[in-house]
Amino acid sequence: MRTDELTFVEQLESLARSNNPELIREQLSDERPEDLADALVRIELEDGLVVLKGLEPEQAGYVLTELPTETARSFISLLPDATVAHYMDILPMDDAVDLREELGPERFDALLEIIPAEDADEIRRLMGYPEDSVGRIMTEQFFEVRPETTMAEVLKDIRLSSEAKYETVNDIYVLDGNAHLLGVFSLRRAIRALPDQPASDLMNVEPVTCEALEPAEDAARRMARYGFYGLPVLDRRGRMVGLFTGDDAQAIIREEDTEDALKMGAVSGDADAYLSLSVLQLVKRRVPWLLALFIAESLTGNVLRLYGQGSVDELKLSPLTFFIPLLIGAGGNSGAQVTTTITRALALGEVKTNDWWTVMRREIATALISGGILGLVGFVRAYLNVPIIGWGSSLDLSLVVGLTLPAIVLWSTSLGSLLPIGAKRFGLDPAVMSAPFITTFVDATGLVIYFEIAHRLLGHLGKI
Repeated sequence: MRTDELTFVEQLESLARSNNPELIREQLSDERPEDLADALVRIELEDGLVVLKGLEPEQAGYVLTELPTETARSFISLLPDATVAHYMDILPMDDAVDLREELGPERFDALLEIIPAEDADEIRRLMGYPEDSVGRIMTEQFFEVRPETTMAEVLKDIRLSSEAKYETVNDIYVLDGNAHLLGVFSLRRAIRALPDQPASDLMNVEPVTCEALEPAEDAARRMARYGFYGLPVLDRRGRMVGLFTGDDAQAIIREEDTEDALKMGAVSGDADAYLSLSVLQLVKRRVPWLLALFIAESLTGNVLRLYGQGSVDELKLSPLTFFIPLLIGAGGNSGAQVTTTITRALALGEVKTNDWWTVMRREIATALISGGILGLVGFVRAYLNVPIIGWGSSLDLSLVVGLTLPAIVLWSTSLGSLLPIGAKRFGLDPAVMSAPFITTFVDATGLVIYFEIAHRLLGHLGKI
């Protein structure tokens, strides 16, 4: 990433406001796609669209390949066919297949007529495999030879072939005339062998393989276990139909691990880049979990009500205490969600320390919506005098609960987003600001917020 990151972002925003395609093309023609993509995720979608439309279609296509998937998909339905066609042609075939849902069948099929016929045919073949299967994400551009092929012929093929011919040349696959896999050998062995030595002398006749119809995650874990660069993909007849590459395997494992980490922090959804998600998408990923945990934590309040309203004077508690577990739990859970999300985004390089204000704005908006929903649910639950559903509290106390929930959620969300970024800024591991740390901190400060609101709304803590 450029050292003048903030200045470059401001430059893109200025060019977008100019809405001058010629100026955009002139100013950005020499910029690297990686830098453009990194800056585009930090400006408004409308501004990014203006910039992409101003670029040459080929350059815009390369920029789209560097963007997070969710961000790229936000753009492509609004971009001209020439740009999207370049994007499809540059993308690995398995990623191009996923565009069909975003573009719609009609436009997707029309774009297949624009890109090279060979690529279009490969996309159509991959679409015949189930989603999440190895076949859907494999490449057909693997290095295959016959058993009698000499090492001199292998090396000559590598020297004379175009870069696009093979996805990778780390391993060379030996097939018979019917495309059955006979063995595999590495490029290193080919280089070290005698020029006239045939492939049959070098190949490992028991290669580790995967099936085209098996789940991609299973194959990715197998590849990681053995440390291979790729796995040959076989059909049910044992014929090699493609190659499952290491970069795809790493992406799958990273996505699965990210999803698992987010679920541990009570966040649902796919492993999309943080900055590519809108506020509403963040709310949808978090609120269902918060509501579920909200209901579960209300059981603690029921226990306090059961014993706190007993006939023994020593056990009688202020009604304010009945809601403490509910309120503190909601704050801790919302803080844990944000901390988990931001820590993971920092680890993957999706968020940088300079993005703190962007993160804060998004999280404040998310917290206001999420906290408002919880506050409404909390007010209704506190006020209604219905068995199981409500607790029949006074209107004043119910209002205190309804106002405290969004306040605590806002506070815990702000802490959960800033502390990991602050830790990273000062050279500390953001993981130290993990969910237990945030939850513990919010427990104490959340009580202060609760009792301050109660004191100001009720006049004094004894008015219930």
